[in-house]
Amino acid sequence: MKTNQEILDLFGRILIEGAYNSNFEIIKHNIEMSTNSKEESAKITHLVKEGLEGVFFEFLKIFEEYQEFKLYYEKDGEKVNLVEISEMLKAEILNEYGWIERFSKEQGKSE
Repeated sequence: MKTNQEILDLFGRILIEGAYNSNFEIIKHNIEMSTNSKEESAKITHLVKEGLEGVFFEFLKIFEEYQEFKLYYEKDGEKVNLVEISEMLKAEILNEYGWIERFSKEQGKSE
């Protein structure tokens, strides 16, 4: 069985690489194609990045605040609740050591 940190990192990598990166890239491309300057594009991209981060934060918060919803890692008959192995699951996505910073292709490029 993986360690708790390995489980959290695996989930974070899948979430960021599978959901965040592709959607951010599409939105960023559309912004670049529809703005008149790099400065304008950078400002809008920064706002979108903050918005996406907020969506993921609030999504993960659901599992912390509503006990009827669970998020598990299960392998070889062993099951681990991600909320229980994280100090604050919703915050795993943010900050300089968070999933976005570590696993995103963008890693702060829009700022």
